Amino acid sequence: MSPVSYPDALHSLLTAVSPVGKETVCIGDALHRITAERVLAPQPLPNSRRSAVDGFALADVTRRQWRVAGSRAAGELATDPLAEEDALAVMTGGGVPDNAKAVVRVEESHQLGDSLCLADGVVANGNINELGHELMPGYSLLDAGCRMDAIRHSTLCYAGVSDLCVYRPLRVGVMLSGGELLTPGTPPRPGSSYECHRALLQPTLEQLGCQCTFAGPVADDPQRIHDTVEQLAEHHDLIVTSGGVSMGKYDFVRPLLKQQEFELVVDRTKIKPGSPLLAAKRGEQLFVAMPGYPAAFLINLFLYLVPVIKRLAGWQRYAPLWQHEVLNAPLRGRVGRSDMIRIQKRAEKVAPLADQLTSHYCGFAQAEGLAWLDETRSHATAGESVAVCWFDALVNDGGQ
Repeated sequence: MSPVSYPDALHSLLTAVSPVGKETVCIGDALHRITAERVLAPQPLPNSRRSAVDGFALADVTRRQWRVAGSRAAGELATDPLAEEDALAVMTGGGVPDNAKAVVRVEESHQLGDSLCLADGVVANGNINELGHELMPGYSLLDAGCRMDAIRHSTLCYAGVSDLCVYRPLRVGVMLSGGELLTPGTPPRPGSSYECHRALLQPTLEQLGCQCTFAGPVADDPQRIHDTVEQLAEHHDLIVTSGGVSMGKYDFVRPLLKQQEFELVVDRTKIKPGSPLLAAKRGEQLFVAMPGYPAAFLINLFLYLVPVIKRLAGWQRYAPLWQHEVLNAPLRGRVGRSDMIRIQKRAEKVAPLADQLTSHYCGFAQAEGLAWLDETRSHATAGESVAVCWFDALVNDGGQ
């Protein structure tokens, strides 16, 4: 299989997967979950005739004086009809009799004992929230594929939704490989590197609502890699590995996938950094082998893995959102590949970071996103527009 372009690789990955199964949860457990079906209003809102203000409900709005004949607090119904000479004191949200023509505000009236007077006329139908005025049963509250953030969750609670059909959490198994890797916090050792993929991947997966299991770092040994992959495959929808996918002596993942009856979906892409991406499928299970270089790993995570995870998890919008931004400095690339260039925003324009080497990673601490020079472009000059994808948008609902 030959290396493919960034758009073709993304298309192949997204069409190779479909959302995982559904489950029903109570509304209290629905926060951060992804809706699997359209959510419909179960009742009218409001579900009774209510006052919109603190005031007095009136049946006869032609009078100038009434007798105050009772009151209703918020949530209390007013089931009895109101006599023409009577006024009913109602709090905001209090019940309004069916024959009431209006509610006048407290500040627009004058009460002395049980007598109520008005200086001005009454506006008919004023300050009454009618049954179902906001919405009726069956009204569409939320589409399928929406993540339940705090605002959405609160609106469904307010509407009286009691349970919700959602996609079950995506189960992701991660194998970190490389005998040269050190655990962060341990003393440095010449020739070794600190393992950082977990620090990037775990919070990203958890932010996307995944349940994740990590194994390793696993030594570059074919049998250990084989056994680890098979163990993760028993309980996970998606298996992700780091390292071992280039063309070197210790890159064991590709031949092992053939032995384990995975069918290749993508085998290398035409991007820099991050070309040695490998994706394969066995049944409904997807395997994604990521390059070991941290810069290449991060770029593949945001360009490919996050959209795949969103697709599997049932997000309505899962593909990266590329938007055009103006450059304040030139970019350099190479025709025949997609160059993914680390950028930040400065004075409403896009600025490339000085260090773009694949082997360098620390510059990502200042990077806010990626600029994409596609396969047809060798450069872009200051003042030109270029396609940009911001990291924050990728892991939130802003990715379209």
